[in-house]
Order: sequence, then structure tokens, then C-alpha cells
Amino acid sequence: MVSAGIVGVIILTLILAPIIFKEDIRKAIEAQIDETVEAKLLYNVESFSVSLIKNFPDLSVQIDEVGIVGKGVFEGDTLFYSEQFAMTMDIMSVINGETIAIQSILLERPVINIVVMEDGQANYDIVKEREGPVAKEDDSEESSISITMRKWEIRDGYVAYIDQSLPYYLVLDGLDHIGSGDFSQDVFDMVSETTVSSFSTGYDGTEYITDKRLWGAVTLAMDLETFTFTFKENEVDLNDFAFSFEGFLSMPSSDIVMDLVFSGKEVDMKSMLSLTPGDYTTYLEGITTSGEVTFDGKVKGVYSDSEMPQVSMAFNVTDGEIAYQPYPIPMRDIHMDAVFDMPGADLTLASFSMPLFSMTVDGEKFEANLLFRDFEDYYWEFGVNGNVDLEKVTKIVPIGNMELVGKVAASLQTSGRMSDLDAERYQSLPTSGTLVIENLFYKSEDLPQGFGISTMDASFDPEQIVLKTFKGKAGKTDLNLTGKITNYLAYALSDDAILKGDLTFGSQLVDVNEWMTDDATDDVVVEDTSRMEVIRIPENISFVLSSKVDRLVYDDLVIDAFTGQLVIEGGMITMNQVTFGLLGGAFEMNGTYASLPEQPLYNYDLKIANLAIQDAFKSFNTVKKLAPFAEKMTGKINTDFKIGGALGSDMMPLYETIKGGGLLKIAEAAIKDVKLLSAVSNVTSIKQEDGSIQLKKVRIRADIEEGQVKVEPFDVVLAGYTTTITGSNSIAGQLSYQMKVKEVPTGSAGAAATSALSSLTGVSSLNMDKVDLNLGVVGTFLKPDVKLLGVSPAGSSSQASLKEEAKKKVTEVISQKKEEVKQAVDSVKTVAVDSAKAVINNQIDAAKEAAKKESEKAVDKAKEAAKDLFKKKKSGGGIL
Repeated sequence: MVSAGIVGVIILTLILAPIIFKEDIRKAIEAQIDETVEAKLLYNVESFSVSLIKNFPDLSVQIDEVGIVGKGVFEGDTLFYSEQFAMTMDIMSVINGETIAIQSILLERPVINIVVMEDGQANYDIVKEREGPVAKEDDSEESSISITMRKWEIRDGYVAYIDQSLPYYLVLDGLDHIGSGDFSQDVFDMVSETTVSSFSTGYDGTEYITDKRLWGAVTLAMDLETFTFTFKENEVDLNDFAFSFEGFLSMPSSDIVMDLVFSGKEVDMKSMLSLTPGDYTTYLEGITTSGEVTFDGKVKGVYSDSEMPQVSMAFNVTDGEIAYQPYPIPMRDIHMDAVFDMPGADLTLASFSMPLFSMTVDGEKFEANLLFRDFEDYYWEFGVNGNVDLEKVTKIVPIGNMELVGKVAASLQTSGRMSDLDAERYQSLPTSGTLVIENLFYKSEDLPQGFGISTMDASFDPEQIVLKTFKGKAGKTDLNLTGKITNYLAYALSDDAILKGDLTFGSQLVDVNEWMTDDATDDVVVEDTSRMEVIRIPENISFVLSSKVDRLVYDDLVIDAFTGQLVIEGGMITMNQVTFGLLGGAFEMNGTYASLPEQPLYNYDLKIANLAIQDAFKSFNTVKKLAPFAEKMTGKINTDFKIGGALGSDMMPLYETIKGGGLLKIAEAAIKDVKLLSAVSNVTSIKQEDGSIQLKKVRIRADIEEGQVKVEPFDVVLAGYTTTITGSNSIAGQLSYQMKVKEVPTGSAGAAATSALSSLTGVSSLNMDKVDLNLGVVGTFLKPDVKLLGVSPAGSSSQASLKEEAKKKVTEVISQKKEEVKQAVDSVKTVAVDSAKAVINNQIDAAKEAAKKESEKAVDKAKEAAKDLFKKKKSGGGIL
């Protein structure tokens, strides 16, 4: 019973101890990580578990959804994430605390992203620097904790290494790795096996290996006392290309001493083909090869801040032959010798030599040679001679989901040094040759429209390529080019050189729609199924294209007779004297499109003649935004306009950035069926007989700035009355216009207008035939709001005019009284003269007094009305 009780206590302890101390262990791990690492640790707290039962007698720790996220420059970037992290440790080593023995580590579906910036900062540099004085080496009381490991495993991992300082990248997808070794010993063997389902790597913008399978098994002798690592048994397979290493790496100090030799294992033409881009699994089953292939190299010397080891590689093919079962013509007599040699850190001694490459296909021989040496001041020799039938070659060696046919005949020899090229010493650069291409056609998933060259004839000299003939097609677009291309050697050999050209370009049809990306999906119905992406103009070319295009199709627009000069330089296209026909109008354009990475910009001068206003509204979104009234207009327009601004990612104008201005000239036009007319009728008695606004010989000055289209005063005919319009509308469609309807008969002006006029003059009834109506228009084009701002005598709107009108009324009153006096005199002829005079004088005095009072009253009211109008005008209520 006692024994059973002891066992029960032990078992209970094994179960409860991890549970009791779980929170302390978790906090201790967090504290240790926070103390030593400059990064954020994220994990699923509820998944944290500790057990002594699972791998007894070892302690097991498991965490799900664990990750490390950077700080500082790498704030928010994930360095590491794993769906599950599991670790077993020797429990006694944890208790003793001096050397923690990790028995195993497992990472389930980890993601590791390693990034090095251009300035050398790395996201994996997360260990905090220790503060305070460093302990002396002879400090006998100093204690340290060491960690040893026996086994580790990665399942279905993803690793990306991106070094922008080189620039270099490496991607491992579908990584399975298992390794073991007793790191508690100073000398032991580390054994590992690795499988990668997709391996890609590239350098300086060129991808050298794409989506290849990688397998490796390595046994490495580890000597931790001298930090020497010796390759024992090892093999690496890249697709079907196998090679192995022999030798050692040693790190006695910060320098790395190495002496490695590598060589191909049973390499043949078939294994070489397995390295080409694309999935060749099926193809390799139907291929037979012959010939001798060798591949070997070495890395020997010291790698340090000042030294580089010697690196050399050699690749050789002799009497090679490739035959593909479905195609009866083989590729024969394949010979290739290639050697890369870099003796050390002195790049002037580095070289790459391929003195011979040759092959024969169906009796046609092709030869090439290449030499590069002195990587500081390039010296090159390059030659190519022979004929290639691309259709035959691609049937022998298929190139995946691509179509490539055509015949190439080349004869070219060139040699020289980069310093002579930079100094334009072309006499030191012997170059000559020709290139003829016939019936070439290329099509792929990335280029479904296809690209072809029916004929091309070019000659080479040190300064230029003379393009005698170039006739081709890009989709439906036909291409015809002649002219010259210069600086081509520097462009081919230097990253910062600019390719220059002066060419004449012609085409019967340019179809832009073929090159627009399709954004339509099966689940979403959109009005426009395609959209443009930002068109990037290369910054390393400088071309002048004298162009003539008979027909250019873009969206629903058809441009005819396009002629002019296009200058492509510095990431911009400049149009010089470009003319074309569009929508029945004649266009002339001068300006620039700049495809800046931050924001594409444009700036153009436009001259347009006889453009149908209705067609312009239907075809141009800019017109819809800036001039919504054009939807109801008929007629044609002429303009001389400047416009500029920024474009969005879909190549559409960002309307709030538009700035420009110019003169719009309209010979004759009409605006029909607009709600503005009925809104005018609501505040006046003006009747709209034909429901239109007429424009004849109109010149409109318009300016666009800060989202507003502002127009200077111009005249139209509204219901038979000349009307002056001025004001602005926003891109959002808000109106702010003033209209002055001139010489409207007082009877047609409406009760509100008559009342307003009477209140201004102070006279209950004015004998004016015509008045001017001042209207304010706000709201939107579809829902305008018209208000009567004021009324003035026809032809004038000033306070002085109102005064004159009042004086005229007073004069009429006096004349009326005089007539009454005359009638009174006639009626009392029989009355004594003295009495008559007295009556007349009394009546005259009365009339004068009445006229004086009437005049003073009218003038006072006119003054008050003028003051009110002046206040309204200052507050934005409109103009007279």
C-alpha cells in the first residue's frame, strides 16, 4: 500500500507540477525573451502547455500560432511564424540550470522572412546589446548558461531571404528538413536531409533558378573546439542535376577559411535540360540524349573584409545530342566549353570564357563565342554566326505554354573595353555584322495577343544599329520601323546606360484595347470589363519617333490620321505637333506624360476644331465632370485649351488635381430640355416656347483650379432674351452662377419682378417698357435652384439710374398739375382777373408743394433700396 501510495504521489506530481508551475514557466520564458530580444513575441496564450507525461522523463513545451514581429525600421514585419512550436528538454538540465539539453524541436508549417535593407540593416538582428561593463575573461565567478540540441525538424516550411544590398533573393517553398547531432560534444557528426518542392533564386534582377525541386543529404563532421566543419558524405539534387561537395570550412576567428571542391554526379544532357524554366517532368520521359557532360569547380582561400577566396567553375559538353520522340529531327553536334574564374578579391583578374558553343539542327549550324574579363573595366569579345529555325528548336526542346517560331540569321562580331566605350573611342571597338529575322512569332500566357516580326534587316557598327527594315505585329497592331539605335553596346553592358534611337514609326492600326487588363469576374457584373494600369515609360531609353498612324483605337474612340513626333526620355513621353482626327473634330496636341512612380502626371496644350459637343460628352469622362450641361447641348466647339494634373492607378484623371484654362469658341449651339429653364419660369413670367438656350458666336473664357470650373461673362439667348452668364461649378456638380436676362418687358417680368422694382423706386407704378432681371443659380445641373436677386431698368442697374427714374416720375407729376391749372384757367374766364390769378397761384403753390414732397419721398426710398442691394452684393447674394 505504501509503495502504491508513493507511485500515486509521483504520478500526481508528474501531472500537477507542470499545471501548477505552467504560468511561472510561461512568464519566465516571456521575461527572458523580452530581456534579450528587440522584437515582439506573439502566440496563442491558451495553447501554451507544459507536460512531464508526454515525453517522460523529458519536459515538453508546446505553443500554437507563435510568431516574432519586428520593431523599429521593421515595425509590423513578420520575421517568423509557425502554426505549432514544440520542444522537449531534459528535465534535470533545466533544474541544474547550467547546460540546458534540448532533446528535440519541431516547427509545423513555419514561415521565415529574412530581409536585409540596402544600408545593411537586417530584420534578424534582434538581439539586444548588453548594458553595463563587460565582465573580464579571468572572472572566475562568472556563470553562464549553455544550450545543446540533439534533433530538430521542420515540416512544410516557407523561407524567403531577400538581400537588397546585393541585390539577391532566395525562396524555399514546401521545405521539409530533419537534422540531428549531439551538440553537447565538441566533436560529432551532424546529419541532415532536406527536401524543397519549389526553389527559386535570383541576383540583380535576373532569376537564375525558377520553381525547381531541391533535395540534399549532408553529413558534416563538426569540430566545435576549432570551429572546423568537414563535408563527409553528401549529395545535392537540383531537379535531376546532381552534385556533391568535398572539403572543409573553418572559422578560427572572424575570417572564414575554406577549401571546397564540387563536381557533378552522373550529369548528362537530360539533367541539364531539367534546369530550364518550366515543368519538364512529362517532357523528360520522351527524350533521349547522348554526349559527355562534365561540371566541376572549387572554392579555396579566405573570406574576410579584405580577402575573397578563389572561385572557379567549368562546364563542358562534347558531342551532345538531344532527340525528342514526337519530333523526328534531333539537335546534334552540341559542343560547349564554359569557364568562370575569380582568383580573389581583385575583380580585374576575374573572367568568364565560353570560347565555343555550337549546334546543328536539320543541317543548319549555329556558333557563338563569348569572353568577359576584368570586371572593373569590362573587356569583351562576342561573336555569333549561323542560322536558327526557332520552330525546330522548340519542338526538340519545348518551352512550356509558349509558341515560338521563326528564322534568325546572324553574323556579328564585336570586341572592346568599357572605358573606350564610355569615352566614345569607337575606333577601338571593332564591331560589324548583320541580323535578319523572318516570320518570327511569339505567344505566351503573359502575351496572349502575340508578337511577330515578318521581316527585320539590321546592320551593326560600333556606334549604332541601322534598322533598314522592321515589319511586325503586336496583336492586331502592325509595326513599321526604320532608323537607327545608338549607344546599344553601353546599354547591353552597363546598368545605368541609356539606349538612344531616332526612328520613323508607321502603322495602319494601333489597337490599345488589346493591351488593357481584364478585371471582369464571373460573379460581379461591371459596366466596364477592363481597366488600364499605369503605363510605365522606361527611364533608360531616349527615343525620338516620327510617327504616322492611320487608325488608333482606344476604348470606344477611333483616332484617325495620327501624325507627329513622340519623344520618349527620362520616363516621359513628350508630344510635339501631334495632330489627329477624333469624333469629327481636328486635334493638335503638345505636351508631356510623365509616369513617375509616385504619381503619373500629364500637361497638354490642346487645339480642337469642329468637335461635336454631344460626342465629346459621351466619350470623355472629363467633359462629363467639368461641363455636365454638355449632355443637353447640340452644336460644335472650337477651343485652345491648356490642361494638366495627375492620374490614378487606373490611368483616369484625378479631377481634384486638374488645373488649366483657355478659350472656348462656339459658332452656333443650343442647350435643350434643361431644368434650368423651368426653374427660371418659376420665378419670372418668361415663357420657354422652344425649351432651349441658344448660343451664337459665343467666346467663353474658362479656368479650372482647385476643383472649380470658373467662366467669365458670356451671352446666350434665353427665350428670345439676351442673357449674360458668369460663375462657376464644382467637379462635384454644385452650381454657383449669375444670370442677367436683359430687356424683359415689364409685363413678362412677372409679379415678383414688378414688386421688386416698385420697392426699389418707391413708385407704385412705373411706365418702363423693359427691365433687366438678375438671377442666381445654385443647386445642381439636374436640380437647379433659381432665385431673383434684383431688377433694374433695362440697360442699367445703378443707383443713379434709379434716381433718374424717380426724377422722371416727378416731372410727369408736375406736368400733370400744370395741365390741371390750364384747364382751371379756361373754365373761369369770366372770373375777375385778380381772382383768377389768386386761384391759379394757390393751385400752383399746392402743386409745387405736392411735387416737392413726392420727389423727396421717392429719392429717400431709392437710397434705402440701393443700400440694401449693396449689402446683398457684399454678402454674396448676387449682382445686379
